[in-house]
Amino acid sequence: MRDLEPLPTDPGSPRLLRAGMLSATLAAAGHETTWFTSTFNHYSRRQRSAGRLEPGDHLAIEVLPAPGYRRNIGLRRLLHNRRFAREFLRAAERAARLPDVIVADLPTTDAASAAIGFGRRAEIPTILSIRDLWPDFFADFMPPLLRPFVRLGVMPLDRQARFACGHADSLIGISEEYLNWGQAKGARRRTELDRVFPLGFLRPPDASAAETAGVLERLGVGQGQRIVSFVGSWGATYDLELVLETARRLTDRRDIVFVLAGNASERPELKRAFEALPNTVLPGWLGPDEVAALLGASDVGLLPYAKNAPQGLPNKVYEYMAYGTYQVATLTGEAENLYAETAAGRSIADATPASLAAAIGDVLAAPEIAAARTRRREIFDTRFDARKVYAGMTDHIVEVAATRAARRG
Repeated sequence: MRDLEPLPTDPGSPRLLRAGMLSATLAAAGHETTWFTSTFNHYSRRQRSAGRLEPGDHLAIEVLPAPGYRRNIGLRRLLHNRRFAREFLRAAERAARLPDVIVADLPTTDAASAAIGFGRRAEIPTILSIRDLWPDFFADFMPPLLRPFVRLGVMPLDRQARFACGHADSLIGISEEYLNWGQAKGARRRTELDRVFPLGFLRPPDASAAETAGVLERLGVGQGQRIVSFVGSWGATYDLELVLETARRLTDRRDIVFVLAGNASERPELKRAFEALPNTVLPGWLGPDEVAALLGASDVGLLPYAKNAPQGLPNKVYEYMAYGTYQVATLTGEAENLYAETAAGRSIADATPASLAAAIGDVLAAPEIAAARTRRREIFDTRFDARKVYAGMTDHIVEVAATRAARRG
């Protein structure tokens, strides 16, 4: 059960994320798999048709009606989450056949508590996969004077999170810290069914030299320029003003070009400011092949998260690593530890335009970093390739499902 992700049936063949890749892996292994999601496309902000989809053998997608929202944080988002959870319960309660196991994601708290609660009542083993620390970080995005009221307002969501974490038969964290958070939230001790599975990434086939050159030419990147790239949304969790001022500081470096992909129209004033710089390219959304070509040619991949951003180890860490792109991030904590372990990047605490510009300059001046691209790809292939991550997660789901028969003797 996972809302908010692209479906394989969505227009444009979008790149699948965690639930999509897990569902495909389960189905490919011959397990009858049903993915519950909503009619609202979180990325295009458009509605899908409600109903049942069957995109492949052993895989069905139940698309449940929900109203959608414009802003990621707001009342309409909360109403959407509540409606989706209710629609799931209606569908689950009238199902002719019950599953052997239920896998739910957090977020959202509404959906997670609904799924875990239904599994508990129906004596179905449940797994809760913790991907974001909802709702603990909500108040961080509000003005200081409003934060106590926001914390009071999200208490119902916190109760839902505590219920889901406390009553799931298995907790999965995308990292050790996320798993520890779930255990604390649910007031539980770690068991043999609590596991860590990182956010894997499925790297498409490498672009040829000619294909890469063609993409870079279309983007307006000159031959021999050193590429500093960012591929992602232009939402509030990213400190793109920091990137703007950093790029402005480096305008005298004719050999450096910033390529910032994503829907810049979400922040029109910032878009205009970037467009006024001579060393910045805004290509908009890029397809998977274009992203592969860009990241494969990039010297630096930026992860410019805002100071209060909730992400600890976001998917972008693994996406950049898949192409061997050296990462410069504003994240600390687990991301910083991973960089120290793998030499895949570096973290800048309390980054300023000056410190970020200096870090970029240091990376570009270090030939050993460029020479280690293949090594970074090898680390990704060994530890974070989606095929390995979700094969392991599939085995774990089968293990948890087997506890149902054991319970009933």
